[in-house]
Amino acid sequence: MKKIFLLPIIVILLMNCTGEENLGVDSTPPEPPELIPHLGDTGVLGANYYYPNNLELENNGIDAVPEGNQMQIQWYNITDSDIDYLEIFRFSAEAYYGDSLDFVEKINSLNYDNQSIYRDVTAPVNYNLFYFIKAVDEAGNSTLSDTVGYKLTHKPSLIQPSNHESFSNANNITFAWDAAANAIQYILLVFDENRNLIWQWTPLGYDPLETQYEGPTIDPSATLIWRVDVFGQSGVIYTIEGNDYIIDSGAESEERYIYITE
Repeated sequence: MKKIFLLPIIVILLMNCTGEENLGVDSTPPEPPELIPHLGDTGVLGANYYYPNNLELENNGIDAVPEGNQMQIQWYNITDSDIDYLEIFRFSAEAYYGDSLDFVEKINSLNYDNQSIYRDVTAPVNYNLFYFIKAVDEAGNSTLSDTVGYKLTHKPSLIQPSNHESFSNANNITFAWDAAANAIQYILLVFDENRNLIWQWTPLGYDPLETQYEGPTIDPSATLIWRVDVFGQSGVIYTIEGNDYIIDSGAESEERYIYITE
């Protein structure tokens, strides 16, 4: 059997699995969850993808996060009021186009409590990863979401300033970090404590990966948060079961706090 027919068969099996035991009179499956694709990146074209008052858009859909090698997936609010649990599935383009017959993996099952974010803490680096979820209601009916994808790359390692370091003047701050493997572009991002982007800097090359702060004047006492985002290839198209998916790639360094004092 050709690989291209495996995914529809897996979908059918997943759908039938919970349909065999209907726990109530309800036989209507939930509305399919809608995953949020990668929307863009903070600092690119001046965009700031932090939406603290709208969790559905906070942190940019499927994306790398600063904490470890983790992938975050998000979905819009599920309208059904009787969702019991969610199942999270993952596969890679490398496995899909490779020799593996069972390339789709269920990585977690979790009780549903109106959450719209999931962190995959086992996401491998340098794989084109795809995710979809299954929502199961209290009667055992289920439905599958759409599929989204992203590729984690290696993180840059921050050198200075250190976490929780204090300065009397922001102009005295020198930011520096080590190169990350397979990086094409870096963006240094500096936020205020409310995560408003106040300054960004992109090196023209790969050396040196350091710069002094040249943003707007910052009066003491102030708390700043900084990190470095790294980008690999973007806009790569993979065709999975007849559907084209545009895959971006990148990583986010750890976030560090620095203080401007009197």
